[in-house]
Amino acid sequence: MSFARICVLIVLSLVVSACSDVPSERKITQLLQQQSDSTYENLISIDDVTKLNGWADNEHQYTVEITYTVNFKKSFKDYVDEQTDKPGNPLEKVATGIAAGVLKLQYGDFKAGDQYKVKQQALKLRKTEQGWALAD
Repeated sequence: MSFARICVLIVLSLVVSACSDVPSERKITQLLQQQSDSTYENLISIDDVTKLNGWADNEHQYTVEITYTVNFKKSFKDYVDEQTDKPGNPLEKVATGIAAGVLKLQYGDFKAGDQYKVKQQALKLRKTEQGWALAD
């Protein structure tokens, strides 16, 4: 193989690796699921994430437009009852109830198995030492 071909292959591999340094649909799904799990323990499953568009705001920030499906694993009533029955700090229970109430305002009186399609949402991501993370 000639020196010129080797140089071209190296340059192409660098270009491809630089272009692929954007969050994948799989990574975005993982980040959304982690966020959901930290707020609503075992209530929601995030599925069918589709990336519509994405762009780098700068070297360490990326904006992505996505659609996805929210699947409820439990009903609003069952989730609130479960959280209320847990032992622990009453203030934490109130905070959990308020967070679930926000979901009820957004999605109505959801039941286990209900699905809602989020048609388009823009997310801001930041690049960290450990990979992509949702920006606050």
